[in-house]
Amino acid sequence: MPAHIQAYQRPPTPEQALALLSQAAGQAAPLIPQPRMPDEVFPPAPTVVDLQALPWVYISREPTTLRLGANTPLQTLVDNAAVAAVADGVLRQSAELAAPRTLRNLATLAGAIEGAAEGPPELLLALLALNATAAVLSAEGERRLALRNYQPAPGALLAEVAIDLASAPRGALARVARTPMDRAIVAAVAVVDARQARIAVAGAAPQPIVAETNLSDASLNAAIDALVEAVVAQSAPVGDYRGSAEYRRAMAGVLTQRALENAIQQRRGA
Repeated sequence: MPAHIQAYQRPPTPEQALALLSQAAGQAAPLIPQPRMPDEVFPPAPTVVDLQALPWVYISREPTTLRLGANTPLQTLVDNAAVAAVADGVLRQSAELAAPRTLRNLATLAGAIEGAAEGPPELLLALLALNATAAVLSAEGERRLALRNYQPAPGALLAEVAIDLASAPRGALARVARTPMDRAIVAAVAVVDARQARIAVAGAAPQPIVAETNLSDASLNAAIDALVEAVVAQSAPVGDYRGSAEYRRAMAGVLTQRALENAIQQRRGA
């Protein structure tokens, strides 16, 4: 264990975890296993708070809601039948792309969400496209908000992600990468139902781009065109060795259209 760590805590309850994390800024940090191994496994704080003992390992399928505990391992998501049934398997596929199986057994849902900026983005994109909500605990209690509005913050813990399945969403994922299992250069997840189409795109801006449109107000082709235009307009890519800014912007539009067309085809074939 690194020399800077003075205490390693594994609290069994959220209340104890929050109490430990309420120390002065920089004195305590949570340990949340992510699908991409960081350069430094342990956070740079003297007190490490391991969250793995918290009771947030579950997948609950209610009549119209799927609830996912934040500590649920990614491999559990991949293996679960209720997850596989969501939006034509796009949630399961995204979890599988997050990491090799060995790391999926260790990494958690919370780790995939909070590490998406530096790691595989597909699982976060699928949840954003599904309009998921987050349950966040802090000293003030629990609050629920749209996952797209969630930002990790000191003294707050992501406890659960919930997906409303009442509209029977259909979905599709499109991505480009150097190899099939390599981290995506650009990725897009589309979800459609009888009323709305929603797209989430990574790799074309510092943060995921989310756009949606009401299908009742336009033809399907017009809806696709509007979402492609919205994604391209919000694109602000930074080029790197995997893809130039121009390539990323172009692929954001191409993959948005491809994912939407595939999701709409799934709905038509229902």
